[in-house]
Amino acid sequence: MNIGKRVKELKGALKLTSSELAKKLEIPVRTIGSYERNEAQPGPKFLSALIENYKVNINWLLTGKGSMFLSSKTEADMSYMADLKARLNLSDEEMQGLIDLLDSDASREMVLKFIEIRKGNKEALDGLICNLQGIKAVYS
Repeated sequence: MNIGKRVKELKGALKLTSSELAKKLEIPVRTIGSYERNEAQPGPKFLSALIENYKVNINWLLTGKGSMFLSSKTEADMSYMADLKARLNLSDEEMQGLIDLLDSDASREMVLKFIEIRKGNKEALDGLICNLQGIKAVYS
């Protein structure tokens, strides 16, 4: 299923016409039609408005993965990520880099070693140093 079909499916689930959805999201109705016909990709304003107004899972809309609407856990996760991004003063690109980093098994192991080191585990420090030396060798 493509984005256009998912936009149509979303309208059906919300029981809204294109005109009603466009009015609620404050975008031209022809824009929704262009998404449905796969003539254009949804822009940030449309995606943000869907999250804000209807709690739509944008991952579902763009990829078809997950459920159509955000669960309260997903909303809490998004809120936590937004807070983390603000607290660390990260750009969108840096935040994506952090997510990618934590999504890697090797990187996750390094983060867990940092946590162990903070708990006072000196052996974890040796393991982390070995990992960092390996990274240095790869990127040098």
